[in-house]
Amino acid sequence: MKFQAAALLPLVMKLGDYLKVGFEHYVALKASGTNMTPDMLSAFIAMQMSSWNPDFQGKKLLDDETRQAAARFLAGVAMNLAK
Repeated sequence: MKFQAAALLPLVMKLGDYLKVGFEHYVALKASGTNMTPDMLSAFIAMQMSSWNPDFQGKKLLDDETRQAAARFLAGVAMNLAK
């Protein structure tokens, strides 16, 4: 099996979309005075990602644990970008 990084661009672009959604949600809540933890933002992003089931060469990429890890990663990045 040969790894083709370019074939993952749609996956990376979609992760970028979820990062944007998480960032915008965090900034809006912060502006309203709401204190959001990384776990809260992670849960929000995971809910947004719930129906997303990407595959690569016919293999499903996200199980529940991986989806949670991806959401937590994106929440951390969003919060760090907003600092």
